[in-house]
Amino acid sequence: MGTFERTRRWLRSLLALVLLPANIIFWSAAVLVYAFCGATPRAAHRCYRGFGRTCLWIAGTRVERHGLAHLLPGQAYVVVSNHESNWDPPTLLASLPDLVIRFVLKTQLLKVPVLGSALRRTGNIAVERTKTGADVKRLQSGMSVRDPDVSILFFAEGNRSRDGSYGAFKMGAFATALDFKLPILPVAVAGTHRIWRPGTAWVQRGPVVLEIGEPIPVEGLDADDRARLRDRTHAAVAALRRRARACLRAQGVDPGGID
Repeated sequence: MGTFERTRRWLRSLLALVLLPANIIFWSAAVLVYAFCGATPRAAHRCYRGFGRTCLWIAGTRVERHGLAHLLPGQAYVVVSNHESNWDPPTLLASLPDLVIRFVLKTQLLKVPVLGSALRRTGNIAVERTKTGADVKRLQSGMSVRDPDVSILFFAEGNRSRDGSYGAFKMGAFATALDFKLPILPVAVAGTHRIWRPGTAWVQRGPVVLEIGEPIPVEGLDADDRARLRDRTHAAVAALRRRARACLRAQGVDPGGID
């Protein structure tokens, strides 16, 4: 890599460091205005989508998407994704425009000024992730008031991967899918770990591949099937992740992380 290219990348990363916080504040304020005006979840989701697209534009992230045909118009899902990086949420928001997405997220995010209020007022579900009954109640309470048009997204590994590897799934997404009779939509991202590595403030330019799998139905299943449903989804996301990483490598791009 030449000096000019290194300088250009450094300047772009510096610009992203300045613009991304401003982008969060702008779109959080916009979604609060929507919420105070009584907008529907789909209307407020325009701000979520705008946030995601602006993030990708600022950082120079190009997303290649496969499997959009698996999405059924008007169907809500429990979306289950792997979690390589903090760049995953904006990538998914920008790349799944036909889904009204809300997140299961850590309660610490609700303490962030402006952003926390926006997340709280628009139907996201905050949990402590302490494996207690309190988190179960928070999930059930949040889902019970969810608009039928809204899909709920779980990063089922819990926290993002520190080294870009693929971890075991926790049970919350699958209990939720069974309790509320929502099909699971498995998705996988590859390339985000390289763009924004844990523990760094710098966002790097680069491509991402998003693979969307066939929905996994839950009809006829009950609470006794949670572990089997979890394992089936884990295998589906693993296969999608392998495909996404192979796609990046075919373009001559190292996806980062660990296979």
